[in-house]
Amino acid sequence: MVGLVAAAMCLLLIAFLAPLVVLLMRDAESRALVEATHRAQLLAASVPAPAGPSLPERMENGLAASVILADGRVLGVPVEQGVARELAGQCMTGATEGEGAVEILVPVIREGACVGVVRMMVTTEALRAGLVPLLVLVFSLSSGLLLTGVLLAERLGAGLLRSVTELAGTADRVAAGDLTARVSPSGPPEIRRIGSELNRLAVRVGYLLAAERRRTADLTHRLRTPLTALRLDIDGLADRTAARRLGDDVTNMTAAVNDVILASRRLAPEPGSESADLARVVRERATFWGPLAEDTEREITVRVERGPLPVRAGAATVEAALDALLGNVFAHTPSGAGIVVTAMVAPWGGAMLIVDDAGPGFPNARVIERGRSGAASTGLGLDIARRCAEESGGSMRLNRSPLGGARVWLHLGPPPR
Repeated sequence: MVGLVAAAMCLLLIAFLAPLVVLLMRDAESRALVEATHRAQLLAASVPAPAGPSLPERMENGLAASVILADGRVLGVPVEQGVARELAGQCMTGATEGEGAVEILVPVIREGACVGVVRMMVTTEALRAGLVPLLVLVFSLSSGLLLTGVLLAERLGAGLLRSVTELAGTADRVAAGDLTARVSPSGPPEIRRIGSELNRLAVRVGYLLAAERRRTADLTHRLRTPLTALRLDIDGLADRTAARRLGDDVTNMTAAVNDVILASRRLAPEPGSESADLARVVRERATFWGPLAEDTEREITVRVERGPLPVRAGAATVEAALDALLGNVFAHTPSGAGIVVTAMVAPWGGAMLIVDDAGPGFPNARVIERGRSGAASTGLGLDIARRCAEESGGSMRLNRSPLGGARVWLHLGPPPR
C-alpha cells in the first residue's frame, strides 16, 4: 500500500511539476527582459549629446550595457567595430536572441534625430536570476507532500495489518482446537464483518463438536447392554476354557468401548503430533489376532526388523490402521489364506508397514475410496489406514502380493523432533 501510494503521488507530482517548472522559467525570463528593457530605456534617456554617461566597461549581474554613438564611439562594455558601425547606422529598436544571450536595442533620440543606440546584452545568468530559490521551494513542498502521503499510507496500512494479524491469530487458535478464541472486530467494515463471522464460526464448530461427542458417547454407551448380556451368556458355558477366552474378548471389547466414550469427550490431538513404535504395535496386534487365525486355519507371519521403528503417529492410530487391514483380510479372504505382516525402516525416513495375503486380491482400485467396497462392508478399513499414513506425512499404495492376493503398503513418516 505504501509503495502504491508513493508511486501514484510521484506520478501526480511529476505531472504537476513539469509544467510548473516551465512556467517559472518563462516567468523569470520575462521579468529579466522587462527589467533589462527598462534599464536600457532609462539609459537612452540619460545619454546627452555629444558626450555620454559614465558606464561600467564590464558585465554586471549578467547584463552588458553599451552605448554606441553615431560618431562610432562606444561607451560601456566594448563592442566589435563592425557590429558597432552596423548598429549605429541602423539606429533600430527591438530584441533578438543570440547564442546564450538576448540583445535589446533602444535608439537614442535627440531633437528628432538618432544620435546613437543603447545595446543591452542579457545573458542566461540574468534570465535565470531568482529561479533557483523558487525551484527549491517548489521541490521542498513536493517532497513534503510526498512524505506526508507515504506516512499516512503507512499508518493506514499498519492499522489494516494489525486487524488482519489479529484475525489470523484467532483463526490459528481455532484451528489448533481452542474453540474459546474470539477476535475483537476492528478496522474497516469489511474486516470487522470477517471478525464477527469468525466468532460465529467458532461458536458453531464448538456446538457441532459437542453434539457429535454426545451422539458418539450415547451410541457407544448403548453397546454396554449387549456386552453385559454376552458376558452373562459366557458365564453359563460349560467349557470353562472357552468361557475364559470369550470372557477376555468381551473384556477387551468393553475396554475399547470405554476408550471410545472417553475419547468422544476430549479433542483429538493434532495429526502428526504423536509418535509410536511400529515394531511393538505389530508384534502386539499379531498376538491379538493369533487365536482367530488358528480358528480359521491361517498362518500369520510377522517380519519385524530389530530395534524400535518410531513413526509419526499415535499408538492407537497405528493399532486401528493395522486392525483395519487385518480385519479386511479375515473378512474377505477364504479360510486358510496366509498373511504376512512386514515392518521395516524406510530408506527415505520413517518406517514401512506391508500386509500381504493369499486371497483373491482387490476387485478394483476404487476400494480405497471411503464408503466403497467390493463386498458387504462399510468400506472404511482402507480409508482408516490411508488417513493414518497421510497424517503422519506418508502415503498408501495397493499392489499385487507375491502370495497371489492383495498387498497394502503403508509409509509412515518419521516422528516429530
